[in-house]
Amino acid sequence: MSTISLQQNVIKEVASLFDNEEAMRKVLSFVKKVKKAAKAQTEELTPSEKEEVMGDLRESLMELKMVKEGKLQSRPVEELFNEL
Repeated sequence: MSTISLQQNVIKEVASLFDNEEAMRKVLSFVKKVKKAAKAQTEELTPSEKEEVMGDLRESLMELKMVKEGKLQSRPVEELFNEL
């Protein structure tokens, strides 16, 4: 998959969640973690670190997809704030 195609797919998937505030908060939190990890790393991630990041990403996106499909109930925003 080309870089442009990958970027388009990421934007498309995130855009499909714009109407779900909790999902957007999860996406934002995850992106910030990935960005922070990328900035802190000047070298390439180890295989175990890559697997952990990819696993977290897969899990987050599956949860977001399930919320969007109505298969998973989202939590109230107040509960997320309390968690922070």
